[in-house]
Amino acid sequence: MSLEIYKKGQATRSRATAYSLLGLLVLFGAWACHGEFNTVGRGVGLPIADGVSSLPLIGSLTWMKLIAVAVFFGGMLCVHLFLNKPSMADLLIDTEQEMRKVSWPSWAEVKGASRVVVIVTFVFGLTLFAFDKALQGLFSFIF
Repeated sequence: MSLEIYKKGQATRSRATAYSLLGLLVLFGAWACHGEFNTVGRGVGLPIADGVSSLPLIGSLTWMKLIAVAVFFGGMLCVHLFLNKPSMADLLIDTEQEMRKVSWPSWAEVKGASRVVVIVTFVFGLTLFAFDKALQGLFSFIF
């Protein structure tokens, strides 16, 4: 189990994106773990030491906060090991290389395509509205 980065210096953007997104997922998981178990009546929500009443940005130090931090760091270790597997690292490297080959549209092309989508959606919505009103009128006339 090596913590060294596989093929260091390659695919830095895609790796940073993957680390950031998976790190947020792990952070939310640790936060949910803390919130789920940090309730009244459970022993893990009790303070560790009575002498430490309030720490800056942390508040009172409880066992559940320490468990949540351990879950976060354990999750980030798993993310690091997952993203440094040779197959995953090669996938990220290949993805970044392919993204460099993409010809991205200009701002004028994006605005033109967006206008077409908005107009077609509006026309389609009006058509569905007209058919709905026609069918309502037909059914109210028949029944």
